[in-house]
Amino acid sequence: MMRPAGFFTELSPGWGLPEDGSIKDAVRPTGEPDERNILEYLRNGTEIRSEMSAGPDVLDPEAPGMTGIGSLLTDGTWLWRQDLPHYPAKYHVSLPGEFLEHARSLKHTTPAVPESRLIEISTEDLGMDPG
Repeated sequence: MMRPAGFFTELSPGWGLPEDGSIKDAVRPTGEPDERNILEYLRNGTEIRSEMSAGPDVLDPEAPGMTGIGSLLTDGTWLWRQDLPHYPAKYHVSLPGEFLEHARSLKHTTPAVPESRLIEISTEDLGMDPG
């Protein structure tokens, strides 16, 4: 089963995945010591679903809108929204400890995900039609 990271209550679409609670509760004054590397890890995930959707920064409705909020990225083990890196970068939003440990164990290098694994994730974990 795919492990979701950063699917906070306020972020939509949530794809029916377990939520990490309110993003407002995850905001911190400072980030992880390796926050820059974690952000690169997130940004370098393999795209599993691409959407041309747009939406607001849920923590600052006055900020410019963001694109691709419905797009999903993965490292083959974890799954996250394309807009997720925005929140730790701007608000130092905390991510699940197990996800951070996973990224650190890979020395912050996002692995390539084979097509067979992408198909498995999209059909079995996300319930998408393979056609």
